[in-house]
Amino acid sequence: MELLVSLALLVVGLVIGFFLGRFVQSKQSAGSAQNTEKQVKEILSQQAQHHIHQTRQSIESIESQCATLKSQMDEYEALLSQTDDEDAKVPFYGEQATTYLRNNLNNTEKSEITRVADTQPKDFANTGSGLFAGKSEQSAAEKS
Repeated sequence: MELLVSLALLVVGLVIGFFLGRFVQSKQSAGSAQNTEKQVKEILSQQAQHHIHQTRQSIESIESQCATLKSQMDEYEALLSQTDDEDAKVPFYGEQATTYLRNNLNNTEKSEITRVADTQPKDFANTGSGLFAGKSEQSAAEKS
């Protein structure tokens, strides 16, 4: 009987220990879950701050590019308005230039054509020159 009572107390102790262990483990896991949740929130807030910082840099870059583009457009518009005013002040000499070129080009082309037709190249002149100058001798192969 003593043996039976000790076995019964052992079983009751194991059951109580099992449930007590589960209770303690659930408390620790709840604490670790809260700790893990805090870590996740911290990581997410760091990532959000980094994203906001990058977005602000992108916006500043876009704004500076827009300002540069606006100034370039203003300069281009000012150049266009200046060329309109200068066209009215400076006379156009296109007609005089084309007449001058037409007269000069026609005279030079005609004179060059007549000179080329009257003369022969130097290699074919009556008196030999260049490669064709010299005596005409038969080679040893032609003699035999």
